[in-house]
Parts: sequence; structure tokens; C-alpha cells
Amino acid sequence: MTVGNKLQVLLKHYEAFAQPGRVLTQLAQMPDGRTYLWIARAVGSDPAGFGATGKTFAIGLGCDVRHAPRLIYSKGLDLSDPGAATPIGGGCKICERQACPQRAFPPIGKVLAVDPT
Repeated sequence: MTVGNKLQVLLKHYEAFAQPGRVLTQLAQMPDGRTYLWIARAVGSDPAGFGATGKTFAIGLGCDVRHAPRLIYSKGLDLSDPGAATPIGGGCKICERQACPQRAFPPIGKVLAVDPT
């Protein structure tokens, strides 16, 4: 049974599709407090011929924040500020963050409360 949906709140990973070729960075923190530096970039291929569509993929790589100062991609990020990291989880069904604005599913065994206003 698959329950995770791999870090749905990594917004920069999805934003990479709108900015092909550009490297995007994001600090993200798991519920257990571990913080990571994530980098994302969209790559693709040109269409093979008339009427064909090209392929585009977003590639995301991450490392523990303790290694981030060694990477050029951390330039300009405040690595010491815990508030600079986006709170994420391993997927809605296994994430403990009840107040997540991106929650699409309730955690396993719990009910999702929806405020329609």
C-alpha cells in the first residue's frame, strides 16, 4: 500500500516547470525538525517533429542543511533562521502537520476538517 506522496509542499520543484533552465532553491523542514536545502530545475527536449510534443521534467535534489554552505545554491539563503524553512512532510496521509495549507488528504486514521468559509 502506498501512503506517501513525496513532499507535496516543495513549491519550488513545481515552479521549475514555469521557469525552465533556471535553478530554484528552497529550505524545507520535516516534522522531526530536520532541515534540507532543495534545488530544482526543469529540463526537457524539443519536439521530435511537426505536431509532436516535447518532454519536460522537473529534477529536484536535496541535502541536509549542514552541507548547504558548501553549495553555491545556498548563496543568499539564511541557513541559520529556522523560520526561513518551509514546513513539509512525507505526504498528506503520513504527515502530522494538521494546519498545513496544502493538505489534500487527512492523515491515516483521522478525519479532515474542512472550513468552507
